[in-house]
Amino acid sequence: MKKQIVITAISSVAILMLLLVLILRPSEMTNEELSENGLYIHDVPRPLNEFSLIDQNNNSINSGLLQNQWTLIFFGYTYCPDICPLTMSILNQFSGILNEEGSYADDTQIIMVSVDPRRDTPEKLEEYVGFFNDDYLGLSGEYIEIFKFASQLNIAFAYAPGEDEDYLVSHSGEIVLINPNGEFHGFFKVPHDPESMAFNYQAVRSTWD
Repeated sequence: MKKQIVITAISSVAILMLLLVLILRPSEMTNEELSENGLYIHDVPRPLNEFSLIDQNNNSINSGLLQNQWTLIFFGYTYCPDICPLTMSILNQFSGILNEEGSYADDTQIIMVSVDPRRDTPEKLEEYVGFFNDDYLGLSGEYIEIFKFASQLNIAFAYAPGEDEDYLVSHSGEIVLINPNGEFHGFFKVPHDPESMAFNYQAVRSTWD
């Protein structure tokens, strides 16, 4: 009788653990459900053309940076008064959630690409991205290279008139998602919420992995 009680108790614990895993694990979501929740996924990921940029350490960067890991890319600039610091803060919260839950943090990189290469030197970018998260990358380069890369990802930006160094840059606020094959997988739509972003991202990763 005691043996039967022990077996029953062990079985009950196993069932409870299974239910807990199923509850905590992001459910498989359709692309339509993901889109309604803020993440648009392309039915067929889009290959990217080669690009040439520099990082905050003045190292040359090409498409190899986007291989073998997932990447979130935000296009902004360090002199941005509002959406950029807000988005970078949200991305840092997103990273914090992944770290806390122990899910997919190790092979997820966050990149900010500057749309203002005139003012955003590598030194300026290093200081800026490091303020939000030391693990984040900041990329800049020649205007034409940034423009071609942004265009592939459906990101638009334009310069507003200003005097000397006092000008603003209008730009798209979406956060681009790149899969480990270096393909344009989708994008997180504005407005961003770190909890929703993390849930959607985990749902995508659970079906990919």
